[in-house]
Amino acid sequence: MNYNENEDFLLPKLREDLAFEVIENQDDKQIILYDPNGYAKQPIQIPISLIPLLQMLDGSFRKSDIIRALKDENDNQIEELIEPIFNLVYFLDQLGFLETETYYNLKNSLDEYLNSPVRKPVCAGNTYSDDPNHLRAQLRALMNTRNSDNIRTGAKMIIVPHIDFRVGIGALKTYAAAYHSIKNENPELIVIFGTSHYASSDYFMFTRKNFETPLGVVQTDNDVIEKLIELSNGNIKIDDLAHKDEHSIELQLVILQYLFGDKFKILPVLVGSFHNFIYSASLPKDDEHFNNLINYLKEAIEKTGKKTIFVASVDFAHIGRKFGDDFDAAPELEILKEEDKVLINHLIHFETDEFFKTVAKNKDQRKICGLSPIYSIMQMNKLKEGKFLEYSQWNETETKSAVSFASLAFYE
Repeated sequence: MNYNENEDFLLPKLREDLAFEVIENQDDKQIILYDPNGYAKQPIQIPISLIPLLQMLDGSFRKSDIIRALKDENDNQIEELIEPIFNLVYFLDQLGFLETETYYNLKNSLDEYLNSPVRKPVCAGNTYSDDPNHLRAQLRALMNTRNSDNIRTGAKMIIVPHIDFRVGIGALKTYAAAYHSIKNENPELIVIFGTSHYASSDYFMFTRKNFETPLGVVQTDNDVIEKLIELSNGNIKIDDLAHKDEHSIELQLVILQYLFGDKFKILPVLVGSFHNFIYSASLPKDDEHFNNLINYLKEAIEKTGKKTIFVASVDFAHIGRKFGDDFDAAPELEILKEEDKVLINHLIHFETDEFFKTVAKNKDQRKICGLSPIYSIMQMNKLKEGKFLEYSQWNETETKSAVSFASLAFYE
């Protein structure tokens, strides 16, 4: 679609299969336009005063018609209004709300994904190499960043980061420490609880798709999925869209493939937001649906009889300008380290409720993106010993922001 400001053009048609909600904030009304089919990249918030513009996006009006209508309504402010209004049309196009080539490309890509049994990698070629040989060398180097002499093997559950491999040695050592604790286990099933950064359609979001990486295809254990559906009478969420662009599970898979080859299957579980519990001052374990999901998972996994490892793919705090704070991260890093120590201490002593309450006390002001996967995975097992392995922070000086992360191992 050509949006050259010097040319007249026919405005594209607004898609007819969209939905909207009206939100009110004191005297201000906005509409949230969203795509229930998931083709549009994200919802968009629009002032309710622009509904007449949306109504003109029916495929029959030209740019000149809009300008003429604006002149009739706003004789003295026409120049101030033209640019923001056509910027809105442009963004509607880019997000996939208009019947243009952009939308059809998004639709075709998503339909192809939904119809495929395989979820393609999204981090290959950026976070890690897309060349299998280079990737193996990269992962070998990752594992060698941390001496394993003082790390006990035989862990049944680990907490490990999902931060970009490229942020430095601190991240690589934190990954390596966790994986040294399970590298001799040869599991048949690996249950990965990952943070869901983009979707929250349920507490747990599953997929039947297998996961492809440059090292091959990892099989999802669909026998477990079918058992979950049976146990829950269909009351689990299969959300392939949630998994499409999510990196938290994928980043663990390449390391697991490096360690174990193709001798294991996975149960990929994306965990949605627990902010409803934070704001209601309640615990997830007191919620019937959450408890049911945990119990279904336990039973379905136990019925496989497979040797199972549990992985929580999580980071800890996100602070600074990049994450919406009104302060620079650097002066807070030592304070943050002490705060994270408290959380880690709760976890290695299996004080899961205290871990949650500590985060909730300040309404998750540190934005602990691993809160829900960590709490969930701690409910899955009755283990006896927790060990702290590594802790680090990534200080992104150019954005005055930082992320903290840690690795822990848990044993029978």
